Amino acid sequence: MKIIALSLIVLATLPRPALAEEVLLAVASNFVTAAEALAETFEATSDHSVVVAHGSTGALYAQIVSRAPYDVFLSADAERPRLLGEAGLAADVTTYALGRLVLVSKEAVDLDTASEDFANKRVALADPMVAPYGAAAIAAMENLALDTATFQPLLVTNVGQVATLFVTGNADLAFLAEAQLPFVERAEVTALDGRYPEIRQDAALLTRSEGNPAALAFWAFLASDAAAEVIVANGYDLAE
Repeated sequence: MKIIALSLIVLATLPRPALAEEVLLAVASNFVTAAEALAETFEATSDHSVVVAHGSTGALYAQIVSRAPYDVFLSADAERPRLLGEAGLAADVTTYALGRLVLVSKEAVDLDTASEDFANKRVALADPMVAPYGAAAIAAMENLALDTATFQPLLVTNVGQVATLFVTGNADLAFLAEAQLPFVERAEVTALDGRYPEIRQDAALLTRSEGNPAALAFWAFLASDAAAEVIVANGYDLAE
């Protein structure tokens, strides 16, 4: 298994993997750790190998539209895979996980008086234009009646960068995927259930994967009980 984070310019010029036994995944930042675990399980039970490229959902979507050589897209939303299907760029779409948004902070936060806890603080969140967890964070802040004029929002490209800001002490509060919590030590965690729309994470089998047995095998594996166990173990729910 390989893990890469490539720019649009580089990806757009890459050829398809030379070996048909290799599947190239485009993975939303929040799901990288789970994708690595899925790749390890898949590789252990097949003759195929996996390459994981990661970034924000919006950036990966733009790369796919620009014909980057991905086989499977693990998005953090349902919209982009749907759009790919409508554009003829996805042969199949399925929901593989339901994500959860949490708030992490240096000190405990009372959601009933959240405006006081946010006042004059540095608050990290992913850019809602390209990151579904950022859009969920905006919805949660609106639900809590928070005024961004009273604190300092720190917008970055994806939730991986949000976690980095918090862990390095450059943010006082941060909106993260619950799956990231194992990598965030010494933090107060506040659940935000019911304060943001459901984060339905869909996968797309891209049409350019046609004829790649590794891609088809991984797509079948993604629907298996073994994959479901890995997804749940990494902090996600499954769609009913």
